[in-house]
Amino acid sequence: MLFKKVQAFVDKAKKANDLLTLTNLTQAITEELGFDCFALLHSPRQSRVPAETLQLTTYPGVWVEMVRDRAYWVDDPVFAACEIAVAGFPWKHIPDMVVLSERQRDVMRVARTEGLLDGFTVPMPKGGTTVGLCSFATRRERRSDHYGAAAAQSVGWFAFEAARRISTHEPIPLPPSAALTPRQLDCIVLYARGKSDAMMGRLLGISPKTCNEHIEIAKRRYGVATRQQLLARVLWNGQLSFADILS
Repeated sequence: MLFKKVQAFVDKAKKANDLLTLTNLTQAITEELGFDCFALLHSPRQSRVPAETLQLTTYPGVWVEMVRDRAYWVDDPVFAACEIAVAGFPWKHIPDMVVLSERQRDVMRVARTEGLLDGFTVPMPKGGTTVGLCSFATRRERRSDHYGAAAAQSVGWFAFEAARRISTHEPIPLPPSAALTPRQLDCIVLYARGKSDAMMGRLLGISPKTCNEHIEIAKRRYGVATRQQLLARVLWNGQLSFADILS
């Protein structure tokens, strides 16, 4: 019975022409699977791809804002697990799949306090890397995988492909980017690499005070309070990529 519903979803998703229709279809099948909400996301680790290239979700709005403002998506434990997974996995297995940092453990703790108690994620591998995911979340603890991993896997694959197809014709608007200078971006990159203002100054040939001023001006232009929020926004908008930070 469940797979008949999954097949019906697949047939409708293939015909969906807009993201709102696809969202409603995916939310309906999400509930049939026994979950409360879902998220379709491109991997933020994709070089030169802004984090909102594909973002379709019915997660609680408060959690979505927290992910953005606190830059949780930069080192999301779910994405970390996706990097080594080839099939869908329950969230409770993540600590056994990857060695989590304290920040990643904190992300999982905060998600639970915001009502995302349990979930199942389907990675979207391509060419030896993960290009995205489809996650299903629930506000209740699950003692078994009675929703059916195979059904969730199928829904995730087809929902992601439908969203990718539609978004190529219906681009998701990015938040406006603030105008930042090359030197401001240099300072943000070095901050992301863990450099102090003093070390930034030595590497860039300017004073630590000037480094701080560059970052403070960038924060004001984006209207954010912390350096972490600034980093999140410039990555989110595609002004910097993970390749810039890691290279």
